[in-house]
Amino acid sequence: MIRTHLLAGACLPCLLLAVPASAQDDAARITKSDLTVTNAQDLHTAQTGDIIVTALKRPQALQDVPASVTILSADLLRRLDAQDFSRVADSVPGLAFATTGPGNSQYIIRGIGGVGFVQSPTTGVYLDETPLQTRALRGFSQPDPQLFDVARVEVLRGPQGVLFGSSSMGGLVRIVTNQPDPTKIAALSQASVSTVTDGGTSWDAKAMLNFPIIADTLALRISGGFVRQGGWIDDLRPTTGDLTENAGTSAVRKDVNWTRTGTVRAALRWNTTPTLTITPSLVWQDAYSNADRPHSDVTFDKRARLKARHADTYAKDRFVIGSLLIENRFDALGGFTLSSNSSWLDRRNRLSFDVTAFDSPIVEDIVGPGPGGRLFPTPLVDFGRTRQFTQEVRAVSDGPGRLQYVFGALYRDLHQGSGRSITVADLFGVTAPLPLGASSPAVIQDTTVRFREREIAAFGELTYTVVPKVKVAAGARVFAYRQREASRRYGIGGVAGGDLAYDYDERNRENGVTPRFTLSYEPSRAATLYASYSQGFRTGGVNAPVTDDICSAAERRAAGIPDVPPPYDSDRTDNYEIGAKTSLWGGRVRINGAAYAIDWKDYQQAFQTACGINNAMTISFTVNAGRVRSRGGELEVSVSPVRGLDLHAGGSFTDATYRNDVPNLLLPAGSRVLDVPRWLWNVRGEYETALTEGLTGTLFAAARHVGESNSGFGEGEVLPRPAYTLVDASAGGDDAWRPGGSTCSSPTCSTPCRSLARSSRRRPATPLRTATFPISSVRRGLSGYV
Repeated sequence: MIRTHLLAGACLPCLLLAVPASAQDDAARITKSDLTVTNAQDLHTAQTGDIIVTALKRPQALQDVPASVTILSADLLRRLDAQDFSRVADSVPGLAFATTGPGNSQYIIRGIGGVGFVQSPTTGVYLDETPLQTRALRGFSQPDPQLFDVARVEVLRGPQGVLFGSSSMGGLVRIVTNQPDPTKIAALSQASVSTVTDGGTSWDAKAMLNFPIIADTLALRISGGFVRQGGWIDDLRPTTGDLTENAGTSAVRKDVNWTRTGTVRAALRWNTTPTLTITPSLVWQDAYSNADRPHSDVTFDKRARLKARHADTYAKDRFVIGSLLIENRFDALGGFTLSSNSSWLDRRNRLSFDVTAFDSPIVEDIVGPGPGGRLFPTPLVDFGRTRQFTQEVRAVSDGPGRLQYVFGALYRDLHQGSGRSITVADLFGVTAPLPLGASSPAVIQDTTVRFREREIAAFGELTYTVVPKVKVAAGARVFAYRQREASRRYGIGGVAGGDLAYDYDERNRENGVTPRFTLSYEPSRAATLYASYSQGFRTGGVNAPVTDDICSAAERRAAGIPDVPPPYDSDRTDNYEIGAKTSLWGGRVRINGAAYAIDWKDYQQAFQTACGINNAMTISFTVNAGRVRSRGGELEVSVSPVRGLDLHAGGSFTDATYRNDVPNLLLPAGSRVLDVPRWLWNVRGEYETALTEGLTGTLFAAARHVGESNSGFGEGEVLPRPAYTLVDASAGGDDAWRPGGSTCSSPTCSTPCRSLARSSRRRPATPLRTATFPISSVRRGLSGYV
């Protein structure tokens, strides 16, 4: 259906300055006590080849972590041309992903996810040490950071309520960026151009510069880029009720669903002493989509690549993230690292829908029919601003003793201001009577919401080696939060019209404890078996009152509807899990698997009832009335049978179902959780060989399959989403530099600087051609870059 040919990959830094041959050298030999969160972030492997991860807030070899974890390396992100997480989500067993555009993505791990406008997410998303998850606003959930200059992405499956707190009840996605390196100058740039068959042009340009200010002590790293994705959906732009009236004319707007994203990230790393490191960082990202949703209208069939809008639609999402990470290692108490992370998230978003088909009749009832049968264009705009300050302090042991620990405390302060307005974009010269004509443009609805949530928490986890092969871990998180929400809604005419529908100020508070227990057994240095119980949670909220204009007091009493529905509490997940991690043939074969059973209790769902004459008015508010059950497992296998050949396969089965009726989605008990496919699998392989002296060639291929599911995310109604399969292939070459020589391979290039030259491992080969072949009934075509 869509055919893409990426035509160019540019290499620029060799034209700008001299740098060492490798921009991402592997770390030299280190000891465990040298590892902190910061200096572990750039490590792909330890000296033994073990992958180092920090998913449990301490540096550990992946095979030693008693949990189900998937790592997406920087090399894999590059080979799959991952602009953001949507490109690689299907490479993670047990993870489902749904999005309607910039800033509105939903991560669902092990079937724990749902449709909710103003509820907290179920999966935690972190950028380094900064949490990005907040209570969702209408049309917006977690931010979508670009994945350029990223060391790896860690996906931790299962509830992580102890170490990561609220909104990690299904699991955690942690994006680990490359940190400033004070030992060398490094630079990287890349660019590409692509086209979409019968669609627009896409292009991107990105660059990174790492610059030591004081050798071995202070360094600055700046990266950024601009990405434009061409559109492929045409807007018929009708003016009347006949949606196809302009078909085939110049009034049709071509390829309207284009998007563009700009990103800048800067970090300064200061090794003030051999044990103290200070790392301030700043991230700015601005995304814009020229459509409310990047897919066709259901009216025209999902393959038609058409939509019909009477008014302009768009989505804007801009955020700034500032953080200050301070780490200091102490030798006392057997050795531990004390860290403090202060972070600030400031996010603004705006989303415009076209609701002309619904609200033009309201205008017509007031001013009469539009001239020539035209409908009055009525855009609905949701807007919001989120500001969140987070402070976490923790101590993590790193000594050789039998007892290891993590202790910490967190303070979080969230402020959100949001609203919704529905206006009449054009009255075609008609004078509207009061109250509609009280403002300009004429207002049909005007709502504002102010929300604040403050949370404090203390957490800790102890791991004790009972005997040399058996470890027991126990942890808990004690939390308390307070909420306050104030909202005001005006009807026809807005504030100037004086039609106040409601004005409320509600409060909510809750406290609780979240536990985790883990038992692990290592029969040999090459195997780890574990069993665990963990719990996750997300915060509750308040409900808007049911006003007389919606349902009169007498009707509310007759129907048993409260005047003000009570606040809803937090919901939680209980996860029971067993797993095994094995390494065979000296680490050339690795098999990791896990099976789990999750019970999601007090699920926050919309309660619906009816009111009025013939029950014509639908009333909906959130209650703790649901249950979800999820059962399944994940398996990943990595094999290196011969030198230079790496093979990987992974898959998952997820059976997640609602255990009660879901009235707002018209789903009976036993229905599958939306957007969660039962089966996911992925395979990939890479072969690297020397072609000539100093020239290495690489072949890469990957396939990912996502099973069918039912989706309600972004549509408001449940629709089937067919299964699909994606296939990628690439070939690349790398010319390793020798003293006095240089290397330039698309899309990266570097030239050695004699004064800084050092022995280093060769950088993985850069793809010269990548191709993606979607094979499903939904997506067909060819994409890639040269």
